[in-house]
Amino acid sequence: MRGSDRTGGETPLGGSQCTAEDSLGGLLDQVAAIAEREENPSLDSVVIAFGPRGALPLMIFVALVIVSPLSGIPLLSSFGGLTIAAIALQLALGRRRLWLPGWLSRRSIPRPRLLAALERLRPTAGFLDRHCRRRLWLLTTPPVSQAVLLVCALAGLMMPFLELLPFSSSFLAMAVTCLGFSLLTRDGLWAALALVPLGGAVWVLTGLLG
Repeated sequence: MRGSDRTGGETPLGGSQCTAEDSLGGLLDQVAAIAEREENPSLDSVVIAFGPRGALPLMIFVALVIVSPLSGIPLLSSFGGLTIAAIALQLALGRRRLWLPGWLSRRSIPRPRLLAALERLRPTAGFLDRHCRRRLWLLTTPPVSQAVLLVCALAGLMMPFLELLPFSSSFLAMAVTCLGFSLLTRDGLWAALALVPLGGAVWVLTGLLG
């Protein structure tokens, strides 16, 4: 049995492993199915496919795209970061329906590149799915979950400033992936582990500003 939303409802009952609904592998399968139907899948297509309760999985997907080699595409990290920030802020505020401006929702990725990136991401997704448990669950319930989402939003807003350094946004995107995954599965350990890639991002920024 589950609560009414992804960020503050009841925790899963029984079994400590991720369910198919909460798995990142299942999320990648959903996106792959969209890519099989459309030549150049847009963010709007993913929003529609995930449905009104899919805001958190959508945020994780966008973060995973930035972790992948697709982050080398000019401006993708910037648009992805702004999308993450928009989704995270709306989740933190408890909005029931996700809204994205048209200039973001119309962004698309060519099918071959997207499918190749999804395959590259499957080992990472599989690792996370195999190692989720109900741990440190207080980090995944309000008000801490709202603070986690605000960290995601801040990470997203920082990504455009790292655009000049290829793949540097991947540190922040990995942190967002871990934070979002912790909320999705109620496994607070991943929220704690997000400090590692966040530290990497701070190191990069320090080098950039220094």
